[in-house]
Amino acid sequence: MYSNLLFPKIPPIIQLREYQQEAIRNWFRNNCQGLLEMATGTGKTITALSAASKLYEVTKRLGVVIVCPYIHLVDQWVTDIRLFNMSPIVAYQSRNLWEESLFNEVSAFQSGLMNHFCVITTISTFTSDSMQNILKVLSNDVVFIADEAHHLGAKRNRECLIPTIPYRLALSATPNRWHDEEGTDELIEYFGNSIVFQYGLEKAIGEFLTEYYYYPHIVYLDEDESEYYYEVTKKIARMSFLKESIDENESLQSLLIERARIIGRARNKIVLLKELMQDRTDSKYNIVYCGDSKNDGEKQINSVVKMLGYDLDMNVHTFTSREDKEKRQELLKMFEDGDLQVLVAIKCLDEGVDVPATQTAYILASSTNPREFIQRRGRVLRKHKNKKYSYIHDFIVVPRPLGEIDNVEPALFNTERNLIKRELVRFIEFADLAINGPLAHEKLNQLKHAYQLLDI
Repeated sequence: MYSNLLFPKIPPIIQLREYQQEAIRNWFRNNCQGLLEMATGTGKTITALSAASKLYEVTKRLGVVIVCPYIHLVDQWVTDIRLFNMSPIVAYQSRNLWEESLFNEVSAFQSGLMNHFCVITTISTFTSDSMQNILKVLSNDVVFIADEAHHLGAKRNRECLIPTIPYRLALSATPNRWHDEEGTDELIEYFGNSIVFQYGLEKAIGEFLTEYYYYPHIVYLDEDESEYYYEVTKKIARMSFLKESIDENESLQSLLIERARIIGRARNKIVLLKELMQDRTDSKYNIVYCGDSKNDGEKQINSVVKMLGYDLDMNVHTFTSREDKEKRQELLKMFEDGDLQVLVAIKCLDEGVDVPATQTAYILASSTNPREFIQRRGRVLRKHKNKKYSYIHDFIVVPRPLGEIDNVEPALFNTERNLIKRELVRFIEFADLAINGPLAHEKLNQLKHAYQLLDI
C-alpha cells in the first residue's frame, strides 16, 4: 500500500526571497525547463525544491529525480527534501539497498497507484545500467533536478540523460565547462536551451554572503625550478608551431601539464605560508587549499600539514578523499567548535561541503579553471554568527623576479606573458569585489606593468 500523503510541499517555515521567486517564475515561463546560475550560499537547493512543489500544485502528480555529483551532497539534500514533505529513496553504494524499492515505486507511479515518488542519487549511480533501466520508462509528470549540473556535461554522463522526462532543472554557480564548449552547449540544450536565471556573487556579497578582504601574493620560483620551467617552456614554444591541436598532440599536452605542476608545487608557496601564519598560530577557522603535486618527493599537502603542525604547533588535519564520511563529519564539527585550527584540502571542499565558520582561506593551488576558484571563494564567504568579514590570501607564481623580466628573450617573454594573463583573470575578479579592492589591484598592477598587461 502506497501513501498519498507524501508529495512536494513548501513548508511554512520557508519564506522564499524575491530573487528565488523570480528564478521559479522564469523556470515556469520556459516550460519548466532551464538552468539556474546562482552563487554559492544563495539557496539553490531550497529554490529547486520549491519549484518542484509549485509544479506539483499544477500537475497534482509528480515524480522527482535528483542527481548530485558526490555522496556528501546527496546527504545534505536529503535533510531538505524531507522538510518538503517527501521521503526520498537514497540511491548510492550497493544497488541491493535501493534497486527493489525504486523499481516498485516507479512502477506504481507509472501505473497510477501513487501520485509521487522521489529518488536522489549520485551521478555514478544514475549512469549505471541498473538505474538507467528503471528510469528510462519515465515520461509524463516527472522533474529531473541536477545539482552542480556542469558535471553532467561529460560525454558519458550526457548520454545517460533521459530525453522523455519533460521537466528539467539544472543548478550551478558555474555552468560553463572549462575547455569543453561542446559539453556545455549540449548540457544547456538538454535543460531547455536557456540559463533562465542568474544571481552572481556581486549581488550576493554583503546580503547573503560576507564581504571579504583579498590579499594577492606574488611567489617566485627557486633557481632550479626556474631553470626546469625554462627548459619545459622552450619545448612548448617549439611545438606550438605544429598544426595539430593541443588535444591531438599528446607530447604537447604532457609538457603543458608538467609546466602547470612546476607552478603548482613551487616551494616558496610553503615558505610564504609559514611567514603569514607565524603570527597567527593562535588563530582558528583557517582553510588551506593545496595542489596535488609533489616537490622533493613529498606531496604539497603533506608539507603544509608538517609545517603547520610540527613547526608552528597548530592543530591541523587534512580534508581529502582519504577521509571517510564519518571522519569528515568529525573534522567539520571540530573545525566549527574551534578545536581544529586548520583544514588542509585539495579539492574536497570545492563543491557542496558547507564550512560557514571559515574565516580565512589560503589558496596555494594554482588553477585557471573558473569553476574551481569561484567555488573556493564561495566556501569562505558563507555567513556565520562568529564572522563579520572573510579573508582570502591568494598565491600567484611568477617564473622569475619582476626586475629580471626585461632581460628575457622575446619568445619566452610572450609565453610567460600568456601564462600570467590567464592567471590574472581570477586575481582581478577576486580583487574587484573585495573591500580592499584598490590595494589588491595596486599589488596586481606591479605584475601587469612588468608583463605589459595594463590593458586587462
